[in-house]
Amino acid sequence: MSTKKIATLTASGTKRFATPTASRTKRFTTLIAAVCLVAGLAGCGGSNGSKNDTANSTPTTDSGNTNSGNAQAPATTDNQGDAKADNQPAAAANKKLEISTIQGTWASPLPDPNGNGAKMIDEKFNIDLKSQFVPYDEYGNKLPVVMAAGDLPDMIGMEGVDANFVKWAKQGAFLPLNDYIDKYEAIKSIPKNVWDAVTVDGKIYGIPNYFPSKYGKKPIIRKDWLDNLGLSMPTTYDELEKVAIAFTNDDPDKNGKKDTLGLGLAKSIVYGAWMGAGWDSGWYNKNDKGQLIPGNISDGFKQQVTVLHDLYKAGAISKDWAVTKSTDVRKDFFAGKIGIFYEQPYDISETRFKQLKEANPTAELAVIPPFVQDDGQQGFTGLPGYYELHSLNAKLKNDPDKIDRILSIINYFMTFIPTDQRNDQNADYDWQNGGVGKGYTMQNGVAIGIDGASSEMPTTYFGVRYWAPTDEDTQPATVLQDPFTKSFVQSAVDLLKNTKTYLDPVNRIHSDLMFANISELDQGIADHQTRMIVGQEPISDWDKMVKEYLSKGGQAIIDQVNQLLDENGIVGEWK
Repeated sequence: MSTKKIATLTASGTKRFATPTASRTKRFTTLIAAVCLVAGLAGCGGSNGSKNDTANSTPTTDSGNTNSGNAQAPATTDNQGDAKADNQPAAAANKKLEISTIQGTWASPLPDPNGNGAKMIDEKFNIDLKSQFVPYDEYGNKLPVVMAAGDLPDMIGMEGVDANFVKWAKQGAFLPLNDYIDKYEAIKSIPKNVWDAVTVDGKIYGIPNYFPSKYGKKPIIRKDWLDNLGLSMPTTYDELEKVAIAFTNDDPDKNGKKDTLGLGLAKSIVYGAWMGAGWDSGWYNKNDKGQLIPGNISDGFKQQVTVLHDLYKAGAISKDWAVTKSTDVRKDFFAGKIGIFYEQPYDISETRFKQLKEANPTAELAVIPPFVQDDGQQGFTGLPGYYELHSLNAKLKNDPDKIDRILSIINYFMTFIPTDQRNDQNADYDWQNGGVGKGYTMQNGVAIGIDGASSEMPTTYFGVRYWAPTDEDTQPATVLQDPFTKSFVQSAVDLLKNTKTYLDPVNRIHSDLMFANISELDQGIADHQTRMIVGQEPISDWDKMVKEYLSKGGQAIIDQVNQLLDENGIVGEWK
């Protein structure tokens, strides 16, 4: 029977959490593109320049795990991970309640609403759970129909904050949660910058799921190729260009053939060559009025596009990149054909890493540290700190027992268990994952989910993940089996824990203009930049491109975004 790791905190097939995309907006469809580093999931990828593939914009699962495979059952409400089998909400002793839910999922096949995991939840929490799962590929069309019908379930899941979430919150569809959350230890530990994302007009309308902000897609390099050619890790764009061209021309894999490329690039400028917050598509740079602006019209992004133009001219990126899918570029990287690409050290597929090592026994990977910016800062843009959220039906306002029952269960599932306690010796962990031998097995001290067993796992049915006290507490390397993958992940974590992370403030506000117009504007920008990279449009036309963007609604978006930031006292910050 095939298995999969469940000890990682996954995003249940997150649609995109990888790198900053060219349309780094407030809606999770793009953001999520960033997370969807998910390797084995249809519709997932990673990126730095598209709304379908992002690396530092939104979280992503790479392993194809479902919520049931996240193995995120909390132990105790004191966040210490003690194995207490009776750790359950006091509300479970009250009268039996029917609780209905609807949520999207990347799981295939869909979990059985009447599976054993659901029955275990019913018994433990004294409820009658009515679950509805919808594939995320269909959820964007399905949920508005459900909302329009008016007969909402008690709990509504969403992939992220978008225009619909804000609209429905303002229309009164969701229950404001401000007066409830302080009762629940795990829930109230969510930091303010994440609460801001689900806050509309001062009211909290959703409980977000954790996803680490530091561990999105990062630029990685074939360290063994550097060593083979006697080159050092690049620290500037000039050095990056030289390395990428050498990787193309100087036989870095020592096979006697000219069959390698310096840098992997895909259509819509997915990934690209962003080497820090000042060069990606997040809202870091400012215009001459002191306003924050989207990164893809900044001078920093212009520098990145210039580098990509030079590399294209030198033959160091594929001549067909503008029509190549990011998944195909990733495939070439892990086949040993590309020297610089992007990967995340969190919730990843070990299969790809093993394939690279088997075909290239001397392969060694490393994250390229962020370059020092002109303003002296040095660090990557972080992810929003969450992926997926759950809102409660506003009609529950007059049913305090049901509100408490739902929030108690969410709090239970959210309570953090340290990675070294995620095993069959921890009664809560064992229960939430369906029991050893049913939902998972133990291999070399690591919990491994059993393929096809999602309906055995209570974790599947509420879709809630642990809220880690810090990103470092996730310890992603500890749940890996393959030595090569484990080594890369640990080295990446060691680097990133001492690297600054920029928290994009735009993830914390809701601009109607941005929701409505940014995708079209970003596509226009990406089209211009694609032509600049391949030499069909001069880079000297950059200012002309920006002027067009601003005149078509970009300036109105910038004005509204900055006004909202000022009104809410929110600024971009490093941590």
